[in-house]
Amino acid sequence: MKKSIAVLLALIIAFSLASTAFAANLPASYNAVEKGYVTSVKKPGDFGACAAFSVVSCLESDYIMQGYGTKDDTDFSEAYLYWFSANSGWSDEKSGYFGDGRTYPDSTVFTVGLNDLDIFASLKTDSGIAYERDFPYSPYLSQFMGHYSDIERFSSGCNVRIKDVVEFDVDDRVSIKEWVLAHGGVSIMFNSNQYYHGDNGTVANNKFQLISNHAVAIVGWDDNFAPEGKFSNMVMSGKKGAWLCKNSWGPEWGDNGYFWLPYSDPTVDAAIGVSVYVTDECSSKYSYNGYPVFYLGSEVSDKAANLFTAKQTGSITQTAFYIYPGTEITVSIYKDAGDGNPESGEPVATYSGKYIHEGYYTEKLSSPVAVENGDKFWVVGQYSTKAPLELMSQYSHDEPEQTYVWLDGEWIETGDDPTAGNCPLDAIITAGEHNYGETRHKDPTCDTVGYDMQTCEDCGRCVRTDIPAKGHSYGEWEENGKIGSATLYSRQCSECRNIDIMCIDKDGNVISLEQANEDLSSDNSPDGFFARMTERISSFFSLISSLITTWYMRIIAMFMPVYF
Repeated sequence: MKKSIAVLLALIIAFSLASTAFAANLPASYNAVEKGYVTSVKKPGDFGACAAFSVVSCLESDYIMQGYGTKDDTDFSEAYLYWFSANSGWSDEKSGYFGDGRTYPDSTVFTVGLNDLDIFASLKTDSGIAYERDFPYSPYLSQFMGHYSDIERFSSGCNVRIKDVVEFDVDDRVSIKEWVLAHGGVSIMFNSNQYYHGDNGTVANNKFQLISNHAVAIVGWDDNFAPEGKFSNMVMSGKKGAWLCKNSWGPEWGDNGYFWLPYSDPTVDAAIGVSVYVTDECSSKYSYNGYPVFYLGSEVSDKAANLFTAKQTGSITQTAFYIYPGTEITVSIYKDAGDGNPESGEPVATYSGKYIHEGYYTEKLSSPVAVENGDKFWVVGQYSTKAPLELMSQYSHDEPEQTYVWLDGEWIETGDDPTAGNCPLDAIITAGEHNYGETRHKDPTCDTVGYDMQTCEDCGRCVRTDIPAKGHSYGEWEENGKIGSATLYSRQCSECRNIDIMCIDKDGNVISLEQANEDLSSDNSPDGFFARMTERISSFFSLISSLITTWYMRIIAMFMPVYF
């Protein structure tokens, strides 16, 4: 007995030393931007799309690090991810996701806001990734985005699929750093308050808020970060170390669009890593979780199964599943679907693994499993802990003969149980050649490309031929007044009615509107005086508002010492 205890202690010590040594190999600072793995800083404009921007940035970085593109030619669509994450309702009765998700009127989709669960639901169904050129983001006019049909979930013309969506403990800095080193970025949420934004892109510890309200992408770190200046006293609270974060408020904000967020900020949560893979093959995902992540607890068995019917001839090549941290799983594929027994006969392919972090993972099976169109097959999961089953909710829809669980020595179907739902145990079937249907045509506009597109009727993927944008047809310049000593001109496109603006100073040079306004606020004319007074009054009221907010929160903190 003593020998066993000594061996166990030795193993624990060895593991601890190995973990420490591995963590020690991480650099004290790292910057994925300098490595060329991070795309340009964007701006969401009038819409609360920060979560879509942070996740898309992470997707782009992983895509670049795998060698599929560069930071200059990689650009995925935030509008597409936002639309299908917020407006997630599935109306296709032939889909396993039918009845899942939420729906909103087209005019309100871009006002509902997103969280990490919304985006996770979209990505795991392979409906969230598209190219920016096909679904461009309009930062101020929502009518130029959205109105995407259900068919465009899979026919976006993009061959990029989601592989893993991993959720990290926000205090597990080692794992977050390892993911950034391997994949380029981690999406996080924290509480952003303009009062806590200092010079040089530094953000202070926001001790007066408990709820996160903004999403950004971690793209690096510095363990020795300690800002200088008057703002530094409230930033780190005497501690060192901060995350380098990519924001989505444009490159003119912060340090070229980036900022430093202290490790010790108490509002950081929802740290999510994503990875992708690229395929030109005809493949389809078989799943029942269109809006997941509401789970039962100890009432659920450690074994579950999903029954699928193949809609194409090909091979089951991969499995995908959601799993809890520290859990082992064995996934087995069975082809004998008789008598409601998922484990009838012998498994024809398996996968086994253990996972440190909670998340959704896609893995290759031990061997491909041939299936014909119409064949039924089981995906069976054996877990070392309780299986993550989806709770029935207003956003999920369970049908009979979909999900089964092992309870009291027998397999029980969950479709008739209002307290249970589907298990995220999925399969991917890879077929042969694509089966393309009729060509869909979209006319180009002045500033967007058109295309001819064919969609595969088996997997929904596309081939497309772009038609270049036509370019604007502007009329003559017309004078529209003065901004100080500068003259403002405009012209309008006869095709799309877009208005182009030009500003010329008193010396005949073309300048920007921002420069004209700066010149106006610095001259001695009555207009300049009025501009300066307006700016000073606005700054005064902003200062008063910040001071009132700060003292209000400090008074509250006096009665809530446990949080501070």
